[in-house]
Amino acid sequence: MIKKVSLMNKLNLWVKKLGKIANALKQFTADKTPHLYEEVTSMEVEGFDDDFLCSMFDYLVSHEFKAKAFLVKSKKHRKI
Repeated sequence: MIKKVSLMNKLNLWVKKLGKIANALKQFTADKTPHLYEEVTSMEVEGFDDDFLCSMFDYLVSHEFKAKAFLVKSKKHRKI
């Protein structure tokens, strides 16, 4: 009986951990395109041309890892 309780506790712990992993993966794969667009186009205020920013957005959409890096950097460290 004690072994069953211990096993159930371990299984419950694993289920919780798997739930957290699944949630993290869900957030990781969520579509960030609208947010990326807002962040890129907000740079128009900083003097970048609208056509250039649209091209930059298209580039980042086609290069997922670069887009993720762009989004996590502070505005001061973003390079176009």
